[in-house]
Amino acid sequence: MISVIIPLAPNECKWHELVSQLKDLPDGSEIILVVGIGEKTDTGENEYIRVVEGRSGRAGRMNSGVDQARNELIWFLHADTKLAEDTLYKTVEALQTNAEVLTYSDLRFLDDGPRLTRLNEWMVRWRSDCLRMPFGDQGFAISKMLFQEMGGYREDVAYGEDYVFTWKLKQEGKSIRRTGADIYTSARKYQKGGWGRVTALHVALTFKQGWPEFWIWVRKRFL
Repeated sequence: MISVIIPLAPNECKWHELVSQLKDLPDGSEIILVVGIGEKTDTGENEYIRVVEGRSGRAGRMNSGVDQARNELIWFLHADTKLAEDTLYKTVEALQTNAEVLTYSDLRFLDDGPRLTRLNEWMVRWRSDCLRMPFGDQGFAISKMLFQEMGGYREDVAYGEDYVFTWKLKQEGKSIRRTGADIYTSARKYQKGGWGRVTALHVALTFKQGWPEFWIWVRKRFL
């Protein structure tokens, strides 16, 4: 049984298509849409969906979703995510085989941005598989116990709470593994902001945030 946690921004409605792809979740599973305090969203008559209020920010919403989750296995998804045909099956299989790891899927970009985003897919694959540093848009799946043991997502960082969380796992010697499934996200931001500019910004922010975390990892492992 899995609790799928989807944090929603104000007036977010892209989650409808994603939820339609989750209809074959194991019996007893649930989908938790986490909104801000006082916000609402219409779920129709879907008995598998719960809407809960969470703290401000994406990290706060996701942590609040975990706190209220009924199941031990947690799967974080962004509202605009799209799944491949085997993503659900491979994620469930990975969680049920070994829940004491963080699992992630291979990121693919939709055809709504520059063709150069195919290079970004390659860079994401290298960062995730070689460095074991996936990001949250790759569909993190983890046990509730391990997530809370690691302190959850940090709510005091301006961005990259998912990235900092993977560093925490590495610093504590926990395993990070790929499911082998694909997960899709939009490439519109590369079209709007320019491929080179957006890519460079992401690399710079990743380096800036990761450098101090890297030295924590070095001290814990070698000093």
